Amino acid sequence: MGATGRWGRNRVMRWLLAGPVAIILSVAMMAAMPLFLPQGNAGIDHLVFPLILLPAIWAVIFFYVVLEENMVRAGAILVVLFVINAAVIGLALF
Repeated sequence: MGATGRWGRNRVMRWLLAGPVAIILSVAMMAAMPLFLPQGNAGIDHLVFPLILLPAIWAVIFFYVVLEENMVRAGAILVVLFVINAAVIGLALF
C-alpha cells in the first residue's frame, strides 16, 4: 500500500475518533462523573459539574486525537477510557 492509502486510512480513522467517538466518550465520562464527585452542600454539585465540564472534556479528547500521530494508540486509549467509564456506570447500576 502506498503513502496515499495509508494517509487516507489515517484520515478516516482520525475523523472517526475526533468526531463521533469523541462525543460518545465525553458523554460516557459525563455520565460517570456524578458517581465519583462529592455531592456538595446543596447536593447537586456532582450533577452540575459534569454538565459544565462536558465541552472541556470533549475538547481535550478532540485535540488529543487531532495532535496524536499514532491513530492505533489513540483508538486504544479512547477504548480503554470508555471501558473504564462504562464499568463505573455498570457497577453503579448493579
